[in-house]
Amino acid sequence: MDDTIVAISSPLGPAQRGIIRLSGPKSWAMALHILEPVLQTCVYQWINVRLKALPLPAGLILFRTPHSFTGQDMAELHIPGAPALLTLMLENLLEGGARGAEAGEFSARAFLNGKFDLTEVEGIAATISAQGGHQLRAAASLRHGRLHQWVQQYADQLADLLALVEAGIDFSDETAVSFINRDELRARLDTVITAIQTLQTRAVCWEALSALPGVVFLGRPNVGKSSLLNALSGQERAIVSSIAGTTRDVLAVELRDHSRVVRLMDVAGVEERHTGLSGLMNDIRQQLLLRTDVILLTIDQEDTPESLQQLFDSVTDINVWKIIVRNKADIPGGLRAAIATINRPWINVAAKTGDNLAALRTIIFDYAHRQAPLGDECLTLNARHQQLIQQADAALQRASATLATAPQFPELLAADLRSALNDLGAISGVISSDDVLGRIFAGFCIGK
Repeated sequence: MDDTIVAISSPLGPAQRGIIRLSGPKSWAMALHILEPVLQTCVYQWINVRLKALPLPAGLILFRTPHSFTGQDMAELHIPGAPALLTLMLENLLEGGARGAEAGEFSARAFLNGKFDLTEVEGIAATISAQGGHQLRAAASLRHGRLHQWVQQYADQLADLLALVEAGIDFSDETAVSFINRDELRARLDTVITAIQTLQTRAVCWEALSALPGVVFLGRPNVGKSSLLNALSGQERAIVSSIAGTTRDVLAVELRDHSRVVRLMDVAGVEERHTGLSGLMNDIRQQLLLRTDVILLTIDQEDTPESLQQLFDSVTDINVWKIIVRNKADIPGGLRAAIATINRPWINVAAKTGDNLAALRTIIFDYAHRQAPLGDECLTLNARHQQLIQQADAALQRASATLATAPQFPELLAADLRSALNDLGAISGVISSDDVLGRIFAGFCIGK
């Protein structure tokens, strides 16, 4: 932290502008040492300078601690983005005493100086590597501290709970002193457990954002989901039968529209009867729905307002696009009038005759490639976050079991609360190890 680091901070390759960044106590002096200012003042303003021994216009921006990205004195040199010029500038600064920055070292200094928490730093890395609108929006959620705010809220609640439990242990000999009763402890513990489980259900998985957009047909058995999949894909991928329940596993095809691609999936129909097999299919269907981007609520002329409402209710907690597809439009009857009053996207199609299939294809691609309808409360989790949240959940489940079966051992309860608190704290870096930090910042590119 006491030396001055330097790196090329713009993408390598020919460009209109290249940026070299310095951070550290000598960054201003080192930048000015190799430059020949045209103006006398150069703090907090853009000025024209010339590289020494090379008559080339350049720009210099200086940032004073603590009002910089890293929290240290910083300098940015802006020159034409020719790789040879950037390399020459970098070599001059290294010869002048600067040290070449390691991967992620600028962001690491920002974290260590309290400019960002760990999730916000990960948001910076996610923004750099984002490959589409979904990932950019998810990265912005991290960068703006939404996950940090969630962690802080429930880490504070756990810390308060742990303090009361440990205080009870410390004053266990004082029978007249009670810091928290069992019912209140149970209620407060359940609140945190519910919040963590809700997060695991509703949060967006970062890794899933890089996959092909997924579109799932959902509906009763025999409404024509498999027929629609075959008709849209142009291949007999699914077995079609008048016997309900033909589809038992997940069937998937890639649907292409010029440069756009989606994964179209058919799952077992939603059945009222419950058997061992239907229970397994329900689990598989639910896991798939949690990872999809669009749900096609497929109905036919035999559906009722009640069955349509049941379909909606089954996916209420899944925050993705939902479109009503009324199949078998060539057969009279059904919910056409009722559907028209629902404030949801919907379309009438007929897999058998091909009616409106082109329009359905357009709807599928348009919605699958839109930004997900994420609310402000929706959070993004990467693999590290998910692992830590699962560990915290497991520790709190152990604490809940101890409270129910062995409340006379508060030391065990306190140990599990402490474990959960450590896991939550490690998400945002409130409680972290050098190993965690090393793995995160090693994934950055040089100059960031």
